[in-house]
Amino acid sequence: MALMDFRFTSEYPVSRLDEIVSYLLGPRLWIPHTDYPDFSEWAQKTHQELKKESKRALLALSQREIVGVAIYQRHKKLKETLEVKNLTVRPDQRGRYIASFLMRNAEIEGARDFKSEQVLCDAKASNFAVQSFLIRHRYSIMERTDLYQLGTGEDLFYQKRLLPSIQRI
Repeated sequence: MALMDFRFTSEYPVSRLDEIVSYLLGPRLWIPHTDYPDFSEWAQKTHQELKKESKRALLALSQREIVGVAIYQRHKKLKETLEVKNLTVRPDQRGRYIASFLMRNAEIEGARDFKSEQVLCDAKASNFAVQSFLIRHRYSIMERTDLYQLGTGEDLFYQKRLLPSIQRI
């Protein structure tokens, strides 16, 4: 029987940034490869932003290997808003609520560290798995638009209001 040993952390050495970005380029829950043709450029930019700490990563580890990542930041224009940029869980680890744990803790850290009152994220309108996940986690659809104009279909903007009690944690 395989041992379950999960650890979640937002503390990681800069030397681990290459591993985090490589992980993001693997199989993804949030963003199928075909939906965002320029995803690898985004991942490289994210490497620099993680290094500068303008973006943050919350890692799920099992046996010291990355099995899940949430990338989030303070929204660049809406200062009281947390923006979840990516949520990825390794396919063989899905169904263990790792994505739920990562999302919830990104919300808590964003509320605490950024004084966020709401969370925003986006995903392709055709990504029904993510739509179901976000609705289960009390996100609502705000808008439908072709956000990136890459010819890959419409996107949905999601929003979740954070309760004031979360900001005091």
